[in-house]
Amino acid sequence: MTQTAILTLGQDVAWILLQVTGIAMIYLVLRKLVDEYRLSLSPSDRSCQDQTISSPSDRLDVNEEKEPCGSSAWGSMGKVTPLHDFDYRVTEPLRIYKFKPEHFLTMGLQKTDINCITHIDSTYPKRIKARQDIVRQYPGALDSLDSGVGVLNELYEFLMQEYLPHRYPTLFHLDSSAGAVENQVTNEILPLTTPADRYETLRKINRNVDEDFLMMLPSPDGDGYSLQAFVWAYPVGFDPQSKMGIKLRDAHNPVPGYKEKLAPSMDRYFGRLQPGSVVCRVNWALATSDRLCERGEYHLYPGQEPTETAFDLEKCYVRCELQTLFALPKSGGRILSVHLYLYPLQEIKDVGLGREMAEAIDGLKKGNVPGFYRYKR
Repeated sequence: MTQTAILTLGQDVAWILLQVTGIAMIYLVLRKLVDEYRLSLSPSDRSCQDQTISSPSDRLDVNEEKEPCGSSAWGSMGKVTPLHDFDYRVTEPLRIYKFKPEHFLTMGLQKTDINCITHIDSTYPKRIKARQDIVRQYPGALDSLDSGVGVLNELYEFLMQEYLPHRYPTLFHLDSSAGAVENQVTNEILPLTTPADRYETLRKINRNVDEDFLMMLPSPDGDGYSLQAFVWAYPVGFDPQSKMGIKLRDAHNPVPGYKEKLAPSMDRYFGRLQPGSVVCRVNWALATSDRLCERGEYHLYPGQEPTETAFDLEKCYVRCELQTLFALPKSGGRILSVHLYLYPLQEIKDVGLGREMAEAIDGLKKGNVPGFYRYKR
């Protein structure tokens, strides 16, 4: 190789190195700007409650760089970020609907944090009244096995001692000297320790939080997790009592493809879940009314045939559940909190998602479990 060729090659290599170095410098500068912007946001700005975009994957993911936990007994649960200026009266319900052209049965879990296990908005007073009305009609919406009392009591004390008064200080006033929390909307005084009667504990949760809570513990035979206690005012297509005491995989027996595609993964995930790790998922279905408690015919099970039912499209809704899973430190319980949202069908059309929803309905017979199309009929 001639001296001129070597010189030319050396210049080319230097130019390439200069380009790579420049790209790296640009990346570092952009990364620094992004990090500075994220740090400039207040914790409540980064919280799932305060974002205003409609994609659930955008709304519910949070920064994984969590602030250090406090020194309280509940520190392992993660830092509760206060909403100091929160006014439920002007807070609109989250829009969590998202439609995909094909349906794939997966766990579909997204990382979030402890601040997202409950949601309060302008519907809160009406919803709390509805929950009490449902329990009066269906007392079995609240229940606990003897083996579930420990996890129930732990959940209650976490909500009253730590979560509600710190997350919503404008709504739940903590009076440590009196050993109580006062709900500023309902004026109910809530003791910080659990009542002696398990059903009163369940009723107090139901009267103050618009979430259903499904409380699970390791099954007595050591194989998987089973439902031990619940506050379940908003079931869809079944009586909650039919699920009491049964394993997670058995509770999902009617769901097409669950046993083959999800059961082993879910059992392993439940077994590995630790306090402080919180995940969520969203599901959706069409409803022909705005009933919150839907115990009637809803899914089409094997051997059943669809029935003709008259309905008014103007009174149809998209029914979405925001399901959040977390673990408790003492009992080892796994808690699934479920917040129900109902959106008028007209809203879906108004925001320009009518075509996407129609494609998603057809997409139920595509993907990895075509049987979902019949199941959702």
